[in-house]
Amino acid sequence: MYKIKKVVATDLDGTIVNRNNQISMNTINLIKEFKEKTNHALTFVTGRNYFLTVDHAKTLDIKLPLITTNGISVIDPFTHSYIDKLHFFNEELISIVDILHKKNFKYSLLGDFEVHLVKDAGYVMEFKEIKWDFSHKKDKAFNVYNNYEELYKHIIKLESFPSINVECFTSQEKEDVYNALKNLDIEIISFNYNKRTNIEIYKKGAGKDWGIRALLKHFNLSDEDVHVFGDEFNDYPMFKVFPNSYAMGNAIDGIKKLSKEVIDSIDNDGVGKKITELIEEFI
Repeated sequence: MYKIKKVVATDLDGTIVNRNNQISMNTINLIKEFKEKTNHALTFVTGRNYFLTVDHAKTLDIKLPLITTNGISVIDPFTHSYIDKLHFFNEELISIVDILHKKNFKYSLLGDFEVHLVKDAGYVMEFKEIKWDFSHKKDKAFNVYNNYEELYKHIIKLESFPSINVECFTSQEKEDVYNALKNLDIEIISFNYNKRTNIEIYKKGAGKDWGIRALLKHFNLSDEDVHVFGDEFNDYPMFKVFPNSYAMGNAIDGIKKLSKEVIDSIDNDGVGKKITELIEEFI
């Protein structure tokens, strides 16, 4: 285990990763310089699943556990194994999927190491070009089914899973999903993407704050020892909890209001510049 005094936990999209899924060369160099001087005291806390995170982790040579899937998965980047997780058990998973299935909602399971979805799901084309580099996984990572009956039959065999995703193409569909799930004790996040609304369903208590707390416990650090960076609505949980929070110049107003400081935008390498200023606190 790496010995660190403090840790930086940075969001990816809109914080260090731009709309073209790239990190600027200047930010890459500044982060690598920071890591070299602080014993690699930087990691990601992202809404992305692990399989969508590893390429950027390799680019920046991240050594610490990665916090993925909106904070519910803490994963060792060397062994690709969970250090901690807040996932649905089989019974919890089935109770939710039963509702979605009976009402003919368009649901998928997007996990850290595998996905399960029907062939006409919007995610199919989006994930098709991704390199699935998990040699430790014996089973197929990208699982596509002909219809929801096939998908459902596989889901009920899973021991656990991080989250459930629902695609909505109209405001009425979105409202119907929320109404169908309103009596369940769960966490729901929704966002618009590629001409649809994606609804993500998580176990109660899920959030980036949960994953950061698990990481801090792993390294025996306190809330004051983490510096978080973010820009969007799914960063609210960690900005409400951790005092050293930095909002990007391009962040939404709510995140800016909660932050300790508003820094430069992603286009101006805000994270790289700020952590360079903070290096002495980490040594």
